[in-house]
Amino acid sequence: MFEFKHILVAVSHPAAPPSPALRRATEIALKTGARVTIFHSLYSPYVASEQFYTPTDLRRDIESAVRLRKEALEVLAQPLIEAGIITHVRCRWDYPVHESIVREVVRERIDLLIADSHHHAAMARLLLSHTDWQLIRLCPCPLLLTKADRPYEGLRVLASVDPLHAHAKPEGLDSQLLAYGKKLTTLFSGQLHAAHFYPIAMAIPTGFMGEPLPLPSYVMEGYAQHAKRAFADLVHRADFAGSHSHCRPGEATVELPALVREIDPQVVVMGAVSRSGLKRLFIGATAERVIDDLACDVLIIKPEGFKTTVPRRALNRPVVFPPL
Repeated sequence: MFEFKHILVAVSHPAAPPSPALRRATEIALKTGARVTIFHSLYSPYVASEQFYTPTDLRRDIESAVRLRKEALEVLAQPLIEAGIITHVRCRWDYPVHESIVREVVRERIDLLIADSHHHAAMARLLLSHTDWQLIRLCPCPLLLTKADRPYEGLRVLASVDPLHAHAKPEGLDSQLLAYGKKLTTLFSGQLHAAHFYPIAMAIPTGFMGEPLPLPSYVMEGYAQHAKRAFADLVHRADFAGSHSHCRPGEATVELPALVREIDPQVVVMGAVSRSGLKRLFIGATAERVIDDLACDVLIIKPEGFKTTVPRRALNRPVVFPPL
């Protein structure tokens, strides 16, 4: 369940210098013995819909474009091969990019997807127009979004859990987050922290003029104690060191970035549940709402049994070359 045997690195610009994602894959593969596939997806609607191409010319130009990208991927793969890592490269003509990546994850039974993440504007987050936001929602395997280039040796990991399941997360997901956090810290001789943030106020009816009604102090105190007990039970069941646990009042979207600045982890482990439509807009997973505020890498875990909605077959027939 928690083995990393096959890592997929999604590369957006094959001709660019090695990215943090590729360096992270190298570190993990050297520790675990995993094999690595370096993947790139490209597509041009102008080429695909060009009416003046003959079928033969169209295929020739597509294959030429894919071959050039594949050659660039082979350059990126060479340092991994020299380090003794079994490394393949793969390039597909497929669209959209996030679906192409997810299809490769499913096709190759990938254990860990690694991709670089970049800052996004608020509207882009709302519309989920960027590849990494779509991967948070749709990728069925663990997704490591790399944002920093610090080495992992002596790794500090922060697992953000929700034992009260306030955001409708499956009950077993918290145990998975801690298990993945433990695996990483074991691999890199690091330290695991766990955190839970509980809201200061609960949803209550409003007053006559629409103003919020204050809750009695004993209700708030009781809720805080309930949250602390649930968190303590979770870390106890996970055989977790209590000296590195953090249970604090406040919204996770505010308190998690603050805690990250305080303890400076290289990786934050979070859970994500795919939602769609208006419910997603109003509830939104914490991972989607805070990831831009985190300067460290983020490992996104889906609950067991999660099934992606990405179709297994692309609408446009992909072009693929065999791996190295």
